[in-house]
Amino acid sequence: MASPTEHAPSPPREYTKVAKFFHWSMAAIIIIAWVIGYYGGAMLHYGVDDAETAKKVTAIVTHKNIATLTLFFVVGRLIWRATHAAPPLTEMPEIMQRLTHLGHGVLYFLMVAVPVSGWANSSSAGYNIPVLWLFDIPTLMSKSPAVTPYLVTLHWFLAWALAIVVIGHVAFALKHLLIDRDETMSAMLPRRKS
Repeated sequence: MASPTEHAPSPPREYTKVAKFFHWSMAAIIIIAWVIGYYGGAMLHYGVDDAETAKKVTAIVTHKNIATLTLFFVVGRLIWRATHAAPPLTEMPEIMQRLTHLGHGVLYFLMVAVPVSGWANSSSAGYNIPVLWLFDIPTLMSKSPAVTPYLVTLHWFLAWALAIVVIGHVAFALKHLLIDRDETMSAMLPRRKS
């Protein structure tokens, strides 16, 4: 006869409340900042008329004020992740676990690289780097107009890479929820009351 412990259900896979806070807060900040940045950078243009120029300036300033928050959140998230292990990926093949870890590594890299490249871009152009309209953070470099176009391009490529990785992240989360029906996505959702 099997012992009762052999059939006891394992506890549900679950992230901590702090991990969930960082995850969903950063998701919201990244999406909002990305959309505003795209609108200001690609949809609006300087010199068309005064109204459009003013809209572009407002969009870019708003983008920076929101996007700089990710610098603080990602530091907190990395510290939390370093001191609190994520729940194990036990419900998928080893190759999928490795790909998941690789995808998370790329996502973390881009969550650092995108705001840092924007920070460097603004610094090289001689602009301040505001945080939520409350204060400015120090520049990363002295004003260097010759370097600015390269940093603009770098920021653009990294931002699009982040968008692609985030879309892939969401697609795989939905796959786990709707097709695999495992706990991969539910582990990051608010705990359901039993």
